Amino acid sequence: MIATAEANNLAAVAGAKDLYNKSMEQLCGGDKPYIAPTDLERNHGEVKLRSVQQFCAVKKMGGEEFCRRYREQLEGELEEAYVSFVKHNDGKNIFYAARTPATLFAVMFAMYIISAVTGFIGLNSIAGLSNLIMGLALMSLCTWAYVKYSGEFRDLGTVIDQVAETLWEQVLKPLSDHFMEDNIRQTVANSLKASLTEQGLQQGKLKAS
Repeated sequence: MIATAEANNLAAVAGAKDLYNKSMEQLCGGDKPYIAPTDLERNHGEVKLRSVQQFCAVKKMGGEEFCRRYREQLEGELEEAYVSFVKHNDGKNIFYAARTPATLFAVMFAMYIISAVTGFIGLNSIAGLSNLIMGLALMSLCTWAYVKYSGEFRDLGTVIDQVAETLWEQVLKPLSDHFMEDNIRQTVANSLKASLTEQGLQQGKLKAS
């Protein structure tokens, strides 16, 4: 009896997963174009809901408590499948694919500037450390390019990608966001100043006339 109930619930789980996978494949699988992460997440939520509803609609044996365990299993497996779809979708984003070399180039450029400035003012220890980091970034970039070209040492390439991702998320992205925020703030301030100046000139002309 228990074995039959288990088989019944597992069949319902498999049917719901099949619905989810087919729906997501039509959305972002295979050769489908890149989709915005927010749209992908929204569609995941909708498809997951339909899949769980299908699981619940299937007549199952074992009672509510017995079936709840399989529903939780289904929801966990759908979230795992979603992570795979996210990675597959990210792989289609040219900017995401170029993030690692772009991050390493940014590190090399920053270290070059720091090395030049600190070397000029006599801070040789900092200049030497900057040169060391720049050399490591260059070696990492060359290694990453070889891994992507040859397909060998993929674990090493994954480590480089993870380090570059951390640098991007923890250092470069916050700095770029802060820089953009400052630029926007300055642009708005300049626009307000120009507008107020123009209004003042117009009022002065009206008074003069």
